[in-house]
Amino acid sequence: MGVKRNGARSFLDLSAKICKLSRMPGFNTGLDNILGSDTAGDLRDAFAIFCTAIDFLVATDNWFNQIDFVDEALIGGEDTGLPE
Repeated sequence: MGVKRNGARSFLDLSAKICKLSRMPGFNTGLDNILGSDTAGDLRDAFAIFCTAIDFLVATDNWFNQIDFVDEALIGGEDTGLPE
């Protein structure tokens, strides 16, 4: 694990990859075939909101997602993740 990695950053990167894959042309067709048009449409709507939030977080590149949580000087307390 790198110096500037933590679970939040890994989740953000993985979610961004999932959102990228969900925008591929065959994804919607496959989803319709598996779940049916109505259910797939509802899932797509909810997933679009999730992916919009992930895209925003990736674009802002949040500093708190980059700090190394094992460095006590940076986090200022146990398990808070916030400076004092």
